[in-house]
Amino acid sequence: MATRIVEAGQIEQLPASVVPELRLPGGGALFSDRAARLRQLSETSAMADYLRFIALVAARQETMMQSLSGTPLPDQARIVRCRNHAMPPLQTTSWRRNAKWRLALRDMLVELKTELSGTTGDVVARLAEASEDFIEAQASKICAGIDEGLDVAVAPLIAAGLQAYWTSMASRLATGDVGHSAAPNLCPVCGSLPVASIVRIGAVESGYRYLRCSLCSSEWHMVRVKCSHCESTKGISYHGIAGGDPAVKAESCEQCHSYLKILYMEKDPAVEPTADDLASLPLDILMAEENFARSGTNMMLFHGSS
Repeated sequence: MATRIVEAGQIEQLPASVVPELRLPGGGALFSDRAARLRQLSETSAMADYLRFIALVAARQETMMQSLSGTPLPDQARIVRCRNHAMPPLQTTSWRRNAKWRLALRDMLVELKTELSGTTGDVVARLAEASEDFIEAQASKICAGIDEGLDVAVAPLIAAGLQAYWTSMASRLATGDVGHSAAPNLCPVCGSLPVASIVRIGAVESGYRYLRCSLCSSEWHMVRVKCSHCESTKGISYHGIAGGDPAVKAESCEQCHSYLKILYMEKDPAVEPTADDLASLPLDILMAEENFARSGTNMMLFHGSS
């Protein structure tokens, strides 16, 4: 299959209908697909146990998302205001979370407790017994990107509930509800950082690069060979692990010295941003050794403040 690369500047010459600027998550089996990909990647990974654990979590996120399908969406006044001011309609730091997200999280934890033992089981049990105030306070830190005071052991579980909640809301929006973001490196739907970018195949999207939101799973278009953090088109390089997966690279920028993973569906149609980013941790280690800072985040693995 031939792939076309659209450089910065060329995209403006194309009709607006050619390239969908926004891909909302829809009501498909997003989390089930993630779980399947994690299980597949675990077969050859040194992080096998953790990938299988996150696969268990992802499988239950699908059920969580369905249970949250009736939670309120922004009213028309908020949608219009956000669109007119280039603000995300589901901005994480201003959207008031519905309590049902926390109930769905507790249901997931109860199910996981019956399947897990050892240290992981202890972590699940501890969060299941935690107070509402603790869970909400930790959730606010995750939504705001605050490391200080974050409990990194339970953070991925809390983030799983937040992902299911925000993805459920995003899937019920219309593309016309979302305007252009004032910060191109942040999700136009919820304002979160991307987890990775993905070069798609199929139909009109073939060869185009989209950033995948780490929280609500929405995708927004950004031209290729351009830093997704500072938007520079100079000093862009691509890095990989010798003998590693050719479908996963790190795209670095010499201007801001940041990087973000980029996935190529042409090389592996099964790539899934959260799963493949998590499974390619050695690439993050390589980039850190080369003094590049990660510009995105994966909510299934937190490192805390240094």
